[in-house]
This record gives sequence, structure tokens and C-alpha cells, in this order.
Amino acid sequence: MSSENVEFARKALAAWQRDDMDSWLDTTHPDVEWHAIFERLVYGRESVFRGRDGMIELWRSYRTDVEFQLELDELRDLGDDRVIGLGWFRWRGPASGIEGESQIGMVITLRGGKAIRSIDYPSHQEALKAVGLEE
Repeated sequence: MSSENVEFARKALAAWQRDDMDSWLDTTHPDVEWHAIFERLVYGRESVFRGRDGMIELWRSYRTDVEFQLELDELRDLGDDRVIGLGWFRWRGPASGIEGESQIGMVITLRGGKAIRSIDYPSHQEALKAVGLEE
């Protein structure tokens, strides 16, 4: 199953990278909860987008309000229907022109071959610690 979970994560990331909202939405479970990086940093750890409407709101926010790029350099299957992704995100505020870059760690839980929960972390270390893999 591990290669299937990693392949799922690659498929979801590829849809995001090519700006294909419909294909990206197809990788999410109807009951998905997504704890996105900016909202977690600004509004707190419990900030969450829920369900299909939440995913559309997340998509529009990260495509319109912020120019957001995501690169995952490493994907690992955790052996329990979870995948961890470690990489970088870059952003630019369209109105302000402010730019930034930071690490990102993502822990994605799958159900029925779709993301049911995703939690973004502001560092690789924090994501690894969350899944018991401190390095």
C-alpha cells in the first residue's frame, strides 16, 4: 500500500501545480478537513477548511488572495494510511508584493484513496515530531 499512498500524494500535488482544481478536488474525501499553513499561523492550530465547500474556499484563497507555490522534496508513507510530505512553500501577496519562503511539512491521512485530513506544519521538524519521527 505504501507506494499507492505516495503515488496519491504525487497525483494531488501535480493537480495543484498545474492549477487543475477539479482534479485536485477529486483527490479529497467529501468529509475532508484541511488545516492549511497560513490559517494555522494566523488564526491558530485549530483553524480548518471542511468538506468540498471548504476545499473550494482554500483553493480560491491560495490562488487569488496569495500567489502560493508548493514544492515537496520528500514524500514518505507512514504505513498507517498517512503520508508525510516535506518541502518548501513560496508566496507573494498580489496587492502588497510582499514575498516569502518557508519550510512546510504536511501530514495527509487517507480514507478510501482520498485525503480525509491534512495538517500543514511550518517546519520539517514539527511535522516529523507530530508523527513520531523526530530527526
